[in-house]
Amino acid sequence: MRCLWSARLALVLLLGCALAGSASPAGRSLEEFGDISTPESAAAALKAGVAALAAGGGGILEIPAHAPEGLAVENTVQQKPDEPTVTIIDHRKGYLKTYLPSIGKHQTGVWAGSRLERKLNLGQVSLPHCGVYSNQAIQNYIVSGASSYMLTLTDPVRPGKDVRCYVDTIRGIWVGQYLNITGGPMNYSEPYDRITVKSIGWDRERRRNYFTADLEYEHPVGAIVYNKHVVNGLQVEGYSNCDNQTMELQVSRRHYGVGDSFVISGTMKYMSDVFSGFGDEGGIVLNAETIGEIDGFHAAVEAVNPGRDEITYTPGVTNPHTLSNSRPLINMNRKKWLAGGTVRIVAPGGTYRGKSYPSIIGGIANVFNYQGGLILGSKDCGWTPEVVGRFFALTDPSEIIEANDPSSVGGYAQLAGRPVYRWYQINGFEANPDGTKIIKILRVRWSAVPAGAPKLFDDDNYTFDGHERPLHYAIVPGAWVYDISQGWADTISTGGYIGQEASRKIRVAPGGDRGAPFDFEPGDPIEQAVGPDPWQPTPLRIRQFDQMPSTMDNATIQAEQLARVQVPKGIALNGIVTGRDQLKTRKDRKPPWDTMIDLASLSRIGLNFGAENTEAAIRFAQPNGYPQLIRWQTAKGESSSLTVPPKTGDFVLTGGHLDLSGKSARQVSGLSATTTSARNLRGIDVAVRAGAKTMQVRFPRAEADKAYAVFLTPSWPTAFGVTRKTARGFDAQFTEAAPKGARMDWMIVR
Repeated sequence: MRCLWSARLALVLLLGCALAGSASPAGRSLEEFGDISTPESAAAALKAGVAALAAGGGGILEIPAHAPEGLAVENTVQQKPDEPTVTIIDHRKGYLKTYLPSIGKHQTGVWAGSRLERKLNLGQVSLPHCGVYSNQAIQNYIVSGASSYMLTLTDPVRPGKDVRCYVDTIRGIWVGQYLNITGGPMNYSEPYDRITVKSIGWDRERRRNYFTADLEYEHPVGAIVYNKHVVNGLQVEGYSNCDNQTMELQVSRRHYGVGDSFVISGTMKYMSDVFSGFGDEGGIVLNAETIGEIDGFHAAVEAVNPGRDEITYTPGVTNPHTLSNSRPLINMNRKKWLAGGTVRIVAPGGTYRGKSYPSIIGGIANVFNYQGGLILGSKDCGWTPEVVGRFFALTDPSEIIEANDPSSVGGYAQLAGRPVYRWYQINGFEANPDGTKIIKILRVRWSAVPAGAPKLFDDDNYTFDGHERPLHYAIVPGAWVYDISQGWADTISTGGYIGQEASRKIRVAPGGDRGAPFDFEPGDPIEQAVGPDPWQPTPLRIRQFDQMPSTMDNATIQAEQLARVQVPKGIALNGIVTGRDQLKTRKDRKPPWDTMIDLASLSRIGLNFGAENTEAAIRFAQPNGYPQLIRWQTAKGESSSLTVPPKTGDFVLTGGHLDLSGKSARQVSGLSATTTSARNLRGIDVAVRAGAKTMQVRFPRAEADKAYAVFLTPSWPTAFGVTRKTARGFDAQFTEAAPKGARMDWMIVR
C-alpha cells in the first residue's frame, strides 16, 4: 500500500551536523587554563588549553559566555591524521559556535570533524503507519520580520517627518518594516534613505494606499523601494583555496532494499502569488547558477623575502578571500612588461602561409591533448629565450575584459573595475630565420602541456591565409602561488579589505626572474590572475549506469504537466541577446547559445523560435554518413518521410505524393524522372530566321548526356521533328519554311 502523497513527498534530507541538540558535550573550560578577563590573556589561555588537551590525547575546550568578545579563535592544532586533536565550543553572544578539528577522525571511509549517527534496527518490530523518520529535522518557521519587497515610488518625496510615500502597491509593506529608498529612478544611485515604516494610510482622494516614514533626502519618481531577506533553513558556505576535489553537499544512497527512493527531494507548497516584485525569480525548487568571478586579489608589494619565497602585500581593499594556490601572481608594473611589436594568432587547426597547425593527441598513453595553433611575434618584438616562464596575454580591448567593458552581460556577472587579462605561462620559445619568433603557452585540456595558441574571444582576431590580424600583447614577470596560508583572509564581509595587523604573506615558486630586474620589488602592483582557460561548469549533469532493463517506462529527465491550467513553456532557453544585430555587443561576437531547443508537451505551438538563428532554425547533423529522417505517420499506419542524403544533399520525399495545393513550383532548373538532374527546362519565344527549315538550339548549361525528351511548339503551321540530340543541345527540322517574325518554344524532360 502506498503512503499518502503528503508523506511521500515530504522533504527528507539527512545532514551531519556538529551538534544535534542545544547542550554541548562535557568539556574543559577555558578558565581552567588562565585568566580570561582580557583578549590578550584569554588568547594565552586558549593556546595553553589547546596544547594541554592535545598532549593529553585530545578533548573538548569550552569558551564561556563571559569571555571577551575580542578573543579571536582558530582551531589548527591537528596538522596530521591520527594526531590527538581538540574541538572548541564557543558560548559567547548567546549561541553555540563549534570549531571542529581541521582533519578529524577516520570513520566509514571519510575523515570528518564530527559525526551524527542513527541506526534504525528494530528487528521484527514495525514502525507505525507511513511516518517520516529523519536522522535530523530542521523546522524553519518564518512567521514575521522578513521582507521581500522591491518596487518603486510613484510620486516624488521631499525630506521631512512622517512623509507620505506612494508606491506601486502596498502589498508587502508592514509597519515597523525596514526599507531602502534609492536616489535615482530604477537604479541604486545615492542618496539612500534607510527608513522604518511608521504607518500605512489611505488617500481618500486618490483612492490608494501610502506608507509614512522619516526621510533625510529627496527621491524622484521611480526610485526603488526594497528590502529582501534570505532566511535559510540551512546554509553551507565552502571556501576552496587550494587544489582539491570537493562536494559542498554530497548525498549518497546505496539502495539495496525495495521501495521508492528519493535521494534529494524538494516540495514547494504555495498559496500566495509567489512573485513579489522587481528582481524576483518566482518559485524555484532546484536552482543551479554558475558565476565566473573576475574581481580577484590585487595589491602592491610591501616587502620581498626571496629566501622564503615570500611576498608581503600592502593592506587595503585587496580581496584576499579570492587567493588560491595554483594561480599565478602577476607583476602589473608596466615598466617590466615586454610589449614591442605585434603578434599573430593562428587558431588550433588553422592554416597560415600554407602551413597547418593542428592539435595532436599524444604523450604518455596517447592521452595528452597538444593544442595546435601558432603565436608568431613580429621581427621587432624583441623576444629572447628569457621569456620562457613569464606570462603572456593579449592586450587588445577585444581580448580583455575592460574596466567598463561595453559587451552585453547580465545578472551576477559583474566587472572588476580594472582591466582583466588572460595570462598564460610561456613554456616554449623558437627563433625563426626571418627574425620572427614563436612561443608556446601552457593550456590545460585534460592535461597541462605546451599549446600553440589560446582560444580567443573574437574569431576575427585569428590570422589565417588571406586574413592578417596583428594584435597587441604583453609578456610580463610573474610566479605561481603555492602557499596562501599566511595571506588568505575571509574579507567578504569587509568588501575585500584587510588591515595592517594581518600577516599578508604569499609564497610563490621561484622563476627565471628571481633576483633579476624583472623580479618583484616593493611598490610593484600585483594581482592574481583569473583562470584563462576555464572549463565552464555544467549546472546539471546526469549519468546513468543502469545494468538491467526497466520494468516500467522511465526517462532521464521527466516533466509532467499535471496542473489544472496551462504552463506557458515546457522548456525555455533565454538570453539577453535575441537578434544578430546585437552580436556586436557580445564579447566573443557569437550568439549566446551555440545550439538552442525549446520543446513542450501539448501546447499551442510545438516549436517556437523567438530569436534569430545565425546558421539555421533547425539543423540536422548527419554523422557517419547516415541520413536524418523527418517522418510523418499516416492514419493507415504507413509513413511519409523527408530525407536529405549526406552524399548528394538532395531533398527526397518518400511515401506520399507532392501536393502543392494549387501553388506553383518556382525557379525550377529542370525536370527529371531519373537520378540524373536536368540542367535545362525550356526556351520561350526563341526567334527563328525567316525562310529557315532547320534550327539549332544550344542549352545555357550542358546536360549530362543526350538522354532527354524534347517538346517543340513552332509559331507557324508546319510539321517538325528533332533530327539530332547532344549534351549541348538539339537540331530541329520543319517541313514549311519559317515566315518573318517566326518564334518557337521548346522544353526538355529527362
